[in-house]
Amino acid sequence: MNRIHLVVLWHMHQPQYRDPETGQYVLPWTRLHATKDYYGMVKLMEDAPGFHATFNMVPSLCMQLEEYASGNFKEPWFELAFKHADELTREDKAEILARAFQVNHERLLTRWPRFLELFDWSRAAGGAQALITFRARDWRDVQVLSQLAWMDEAWFTKDPVVCRLANRGKDFTEKDKTELKAKQLELLGLVLPAYREAAARGQIELSTTPYYHPILPLICDSDIARVANPGTPLPRRAYRHPEDAREQLRRAKEYHERVFGAKPVGLWPSEGSVSDQAMAIAAEEGFQWFGTDEGVLGRTVCRWPTGESRGSFATTTFRTWWDSFIAVWTARPRRRTCTQGCATSAIR
Repeated sequence: MNRIHLVVLWHMHQPQYRDPETGQYVLPWTRLHATKDYYGMVKLMEDAPGFHATFNMVPSLCMQLEEYASGNFKEPWFELAFKHADELTREDKAEILARAFQVNHERLLTRWPRFLELFDWSRAAGGAQALITFRARDWRDVQVLSQLAWMDEAWFTKDPVVCRLANRGKDFTEKDKTELKAKQLELLGLVLPAYREAAARGQIELSTTPYYHPILPLICDSDIARVANPGTPLPRRAYRHPEDAREQLRRAKEYHERVFGAKPVGLWPSEGSVSDQAMAIAAEEGFQWFGTDEGVLGRTVCRWPTGESRGSFATTTFRTWWDSFIAVWTARPRRRTCTQGCATSAIR
């Protein structure tokens, strides 16, 4: 049997959900995925010390995780989920009905009989009936179960608070809500340190993405979009600021080193977008490898992976950029046109 060289690369990304004007998070996905997925993904690797992987930690995600971990954040859904049931206004209740059941129904909602029951009851008359018929007990159960559904599996067996509430499954009290709120804040503070520790012991590598998640090739030269898609509408005067692209990479490196204790050598360009100029700058800034899509890479180097290399990870060296700059591409269906301007195919 031939040996397979397999690279496992998790792209950890969430857009910035915090409104810069109000300071409030308009969507809760960073927080909820932090308690359900992000921590457990890296902690699970402790059970298999011989297994190694790479996690690409996008700055926009990490900055949000830092803010959540501090406990100093404003998120309306978090506040509603733990608000005293007797103090809920009609508007609060309508918002809870709109938010609470935004989970995977097959895997997350149906495992909780009481949650499923409340969901079915809430559908009558588009939720209008629930606003009238739900009692305080019902609202408390909706609040708690909407948060328990977003807990990592390990917490159900290892954490006494989460385990107790999960085993009960209904008839929660205001004290239960207070305890779950405190536990969730505690868990949010564990996420980034867990990745730093795993990287320090050598089990994972952490890579990064340009700081504000820009499309680097377009910053270097907006006209590059016409190479991938001649019909792309572009500004009459080309935007060419490679120095901005370099600054995006420098800020990403500095931020990454502060949070994780070491400079990254790997880069996942935003949306996998690459160009000769953008990657040359990345190489000059000390990055040794980058990840992208095989379709994007194929357009870049004017050839497509064929035969055994299709449908797999592969590497190649680009001597036109840097003698030791390695590209890793992922398999996706080949695209004949760029549907997002040059966002994913800014190449030469």
